[in-house]
Amino acid sequence: MAEFAKYLPLSQRPRVDETGVSSHWDAAIGGILVRLAGMLEGLTPEQWESPSLCEGWRVRDVAGHLVWRVGSSTGQMLKTGLREYVGTHVNPMRAMDVLSLRAAEASYATLVAQLRHIAALKLAGTGRLGLGELTEVVVHGFDMAQPLGIDLAIDGTVTGAVALGRTMILPLEKKEVLRRRTLVATDADWKLGRGPEIHGSAEAIVLFLFGRGPLPAASVVE
Repeated sequence: MAEFAKYLPLSQRPRVDETGVSSHWDAAIGGILVRLAGMLEGLTPEQWESPSLCEGWRVRDVAGHLVWRVGSSTGQMLKTGLREYVGTHVNPMRAMDVLSLRAAEASYATLVAQLRHIAALKLAGTGRLGLGELTEVVVHGFDMAQPLGIDLAIDGTVTGAVALGRTMILPLEKKEVLRRRTLVATDADWKLGRGPEIHGSAEAIVLFLFGRGPLPAASVVE
């Protein structure tokens, strides 16, 4: 298995010519948003209103969150977030929830159109294009697709970058798992941690790291 670090922009791999390498994920972010818009366009009203993996949120609520979180400029996010926080809520996370749910009140067709518009902007290199936005579209994409039994088939380089980024801010109990076990993505060329291997899909590992699912238990190799 190849060392995962070689896939990451500006990573700590041996020095080579990195002309053209950047930390922007415009193609990945835009491409996943296009895929999500297509997925959502084909849903029934019942599926739109069904629970996602994001606790307390329906599929449409997660779509609304992506419209607000990924589609807003940094200035818009700060302005609307601060207004909601100061005007209504003590908890800033609750203020962000309110803004996301407000965006989700749009019609299904409008949400799909908004996601396609945001995708076009990202593919054109406009707006925030870093790991934070990549993480938003990957994790929340899984939040919507997994309960519906839909496979997003996200590239292994992308899931690996999201997983590795998460290891920097993992809760203590999950850090302990990575100290004792190596999580191996069976459908992608990456692994994280140390010790005996636990095999699972990239999606399952990402969902575990983000508190959406259990530790993969497909196989353990001592």
